[in-house]
Amino acid sequence: MSSSSVPRARGSYAKTEQFRLDVLDAALRILAERGNDATTLQLVADEVGRSKAGLLHHFGSRETLLLEVVRHRDDVNRQQFPATEDAGFQASLDLVAHNATVPGLVALFAVTSALAAADTTETERRRYFAERYARTRAGFARRIARAQRSGALRADIAPDAAAALVLAAMDGLQTQWLLDPSIDMAAHLRALILLLEPTNDEDPPPESGTGLRA
Repeated sequence: MSSSSVPRARGSYAKTEQFRLDVLDAALRILAERGNDATTLQLVADEVGRSKAGLLHHFGSRETLLLEVVRHRDDVNRQQFPATEDAGFQASLDLVAHNATVPGLVALFAVTSALAAADTTETERRRYFAERYARTRAGFARRIARAQRSGALRADIAPDAAAALVLAAMDGLQTQWLLDPSIDMAAHLRALILLLEPTNDEDPPPESGTGLRA
């Protein structure tokens, strides 16, 4: 293989990756504006100036594209709402408040995660969500354990159990909110966090710096 072929290969890869990102960004915008049911491959193709056949050639199916959109949205959210080890739940509260502005994306997550749970074989969709939940629970558990050691959270509940409860509340509140937009997801999540804090006679040190209260 000649050395001149290497730059062409790299250029081809870069163009393919840029096309993928353009498609995912376009799908995110359309889903946020129109919702899951109204988002078609043709709409996304028109947005990026390609054909529907071109999208299918690259992603394979609408279901695969939607899973990639969920994955891309997770990446974007991690950048916009970074959860540092000593930041408590503030990033989660900010994310939940943001989600209330993008019902189409929330609905996509709810539908895709439910389909993943219903998959009876080890599909890519099922694998992604299983790994996502395991990773998210572990992250919550680490931050909760840290807050417990500092006295900012009550210590009579296992970090793993508290993490699972917080994550279940976040996803469950999304479903309730999709059915009844009057539900204040951030307020209800904040109420759960307050239940995890010490009682008045076990107040945390004033300089705990965990940022749990919002």
